[in-house]
Parts: sequence; C-alpha cells; structure tokens
Amino acid sequence: MSCSHCTRRRLLAFCAALLLLLALAGPSTRAAAFQKSFDVNVTFWNDGEDTVAPASDGIDPNRTATLTRQANGTYTLTLPIRSMQMLGMDCHLVGLTIGEIWYEGAVSGSFDSGSALLTIRNLPFSILTNGRADQAIDVVCSFEMDLSFLGELDADARLSVWAV
Repeated sequence: MSCSHCTRRRLLAFCAALLLLLALAGPSTRAAAFQKSFDVNVTFWNDGEDTVAPASDGIDPNRTATLTRQANGTYTLTLPIRSMQMLGMDCHLVGLTIGEIWYEGAVSGSFDSGSALLTIRNLPFSILTNGRADQAIDVVCSFEMDLSFLGELDADARLSVWAV
C-alpha cells in the first residue's frame, strides 16, 4: 500500500468520526435553542359560542402567561391564576383535558398574595391557536374547590393560546 493511500484512509476516518461527533452533539445544541419562552394570551370560550367562558375568570389578567417549547417538542404553559367563583363556591383551575389526555398542572405561589401560578407540562403543538373562537381547541377544564371535601369540578370549553 502506498503512503498516500494510508493518508487518504486516515483522513476519511477522521472526517467520519468528526461527522459522527457533530451528529451526536447536534441534537443537544438544537434542543437548547428550541427551549424558548414567549408571552402568550389565553382565553377560554364557551363551547359552541363566541363568548368568553367562565373559566377565563380563573386567569389573572394583570399578569402574563408564558409558553415554553421543550427539547422533546412539547410545550409548558405557565398561567397566572386566581381564585374564582363557580356554582357559588371558591375554586381555581388545576388542569386540562385535551382529547382523551389529562394534563394535570402544578399550582405554586399564593392566591392571597396574587402570585399563584399553574404550570401544565407536555402540552402538544396543537395548543397554539390564535385569538379567534372558531379556531380554538376543545378542552375540559378541571377546577379544584377550595373546600377539599368537595373535590373537583369539570367544565367544557374551547381554548385559544396565541403569542403576544
């Protein structure tokens, strides 16, 4: 074998190893680039109507909701929530059902200080719509009653989430 043939093989092996390293490092670099948060508007609409649903009363209009794209392609929605009245009882939003999938949220902060947040993880891309009621997605909103022995109450609605 000639020396130039060995050099070509080594160069080819080096290029292949470099491409393999870039391919393995690429997804983590791209994933970090995709983890972006942006402010969103969120509105719940009455099912079958173009009027705002009572579930929207559970979102604090004085604070901003955010949507974060995760590395796995799903979204995390962080909603500023507040206590609201439903059927004459105090309650707050705790989760959503989209199709057959229940998305349980994690509540943090305090309702008394106005810092309560609901974080719902692993939401699909279809969560992003626009502000029009006719393009909102069907959801079931779950509300937890402040009196724990009353459990949860579910309400049908349509959900619009769009970038500010």
